[in-house]
Amino acid sequence: MDEPKSNALFIAGLLSKHLKGNLTPEEASELQAWIADNEQRRQLWDDINDAGVQQVALKLIAQYNENEALEHFLARHSPHTQPAPEQRIPFLQRWKWAAAAAAIIFMAGALYWFQSQRQAPTGFTNNAPVTDISPGKNGAILKLADGSSIALDSLANGVVATQNGTPIVLDNGALVYGRGGNKNNEIAYNIITTPNGRQFRVALPDGTQVWLNAASSIRYPTVFDGKHRNVEITGEVYFEVAPDARTPFQVTVLNNARIEVLGTHFNVNAYANEESQHTTLLEGAVKVISLKEHASDLSRKGIVLRPGQQLQLSEIPRVIDNADIDKIMAWKNGLFDFDGMDLKYAMKQIARWYDVEIVYRGTVPDIKFYGKISRNISLAGLIKGLNSTGVHLNIEEGKRLVVTQ
Repeated sequence: MDEPKSNALFIAGLLSKHLKGNLTPEEASELQAWIADNEQRRQLWDDINDAGVQQVALKLIAQYNENEALEHFLARHSPHTQPAPEQRIPFLQRWKWAAAAAAIIFMAGALYWFQSQRQAPTGFTNNAPVTDISPGKNGAILKLADGSSIALDSLANGVVATQNGTPIVLDNGALVYGRGGNKNNEIAYNIITTPNGRQFRVALPDGTQVWLNAASSIRYPTVFDGKHRNVEITGEVYFEVAPDARTPFQVTVLNNARIEVLGTHFNVNAYANEESQHTTLLEGAVKVISLKEHASDLSRKGIVLRPGQQLQLSEIPRVIDNADIDKIMAWKNGLFDFDGMDLKYAMKQIARWYDVEIVYRGTVPDIKFYGKISRNISLAGLIKGLNSTGVHLNIEEGKRLVVTQ
């Protein structure tokens, strides 16, 4: 077999294994290198990872049993006399490559079928979406201390990397840092970033559990030195901090605030395109200290929150005594909670989760949304319900969601 065909079939096999979720770390690295080589491959990768395409492709691949097909082929086409083992090895190798090729053909067929099915039918009104957009999913990008990056979406369970003696393990969609790192070495920092359309969970070296919403990040040391536990975040992040009275846990938010805790559960919403930063306490106690130049004396000294309270930190800090915890934590629990939510605020959530651009045409409707809905439905399914509120939402080419009244 010539090299181009061999490489193509090898990549086909990797893509098939990616769909079935059993890539090894080495195979995932090879696949990522192939994808990064040109724009067409990156577009193919995006298409293959479309939730709808995956659903169809996996069904097709699941119906294709290599062993059964091989036995069937041998029964029909092999001579009654068994050939010598050395004669069968080339045939089995060819069959292995053919099976991989068949898997990618199935995948390509699924991609073509899915894309043809989701084209807008002719004769419908302009309110029908031009296309559909899949919901966000689990995934993130890990940036190591040496500056290299690893896409975590497609990796199989196992050790992803080692930093300062600390093993970093991907375990069922979460990144877990071991506790055996060398505290005497120079501190190495890692960064996890969730792009639009992704969310992720990480267990820090001290056992603290962290959930990142879409368009968020956290920077942290791979080993805590025993004196400090300092991390930096952007976007929206939920913490369940491992208790350690001797080593306070500190969160720096966009260089605008610092949150000091011992052991507690809290959520921080600090997107750069929002008017204020919200810190909501579920358990324990936290002190929020403003780092802004023109902050009030009160917020500079620090505001202590009790469970159930939320601090809205802006030019004038405001404490909400009975925060709606269910609504605040809806994102972590797989929901949009739009009860009483302004349209523009809701659109920001939708933009981050579906990775779309929001375009307002005409006057921005002054309305509120109500109700809860799963974050696991497609964008077309979501806007079908929202259109009943008096606003008109349409998906256009280029991943744009157009809002009109």
